[in-house]
Amino acid sequence: MYVCLCYGITETEIQEAVQKGACSMSELSQQLGVSSACGKCTDCALDVLNQVLNSIPPHNTLSCTLSAA
Repeated sequence: MYVCLCYGITETEIQEAVQKGACSMSELSQQLGVSSACGKCTDCALDVLNQVLNSIPPHNTLSCTLSAA
């Protein structure tokens, strides 16, 4: 499913970016461009980000917790 129509970014691309270490919307925006044009995709992209982060075992998200502090 396409999440960001401005840049053609898919749910799968966001999931892959989070699996590779993106921990925030800011990082997703920097890496993929998501939510950096019109912003209509922000809520959906954030949902995908949170779904992936919640599916990763807690010990694997330690770097996300530390970088967010």
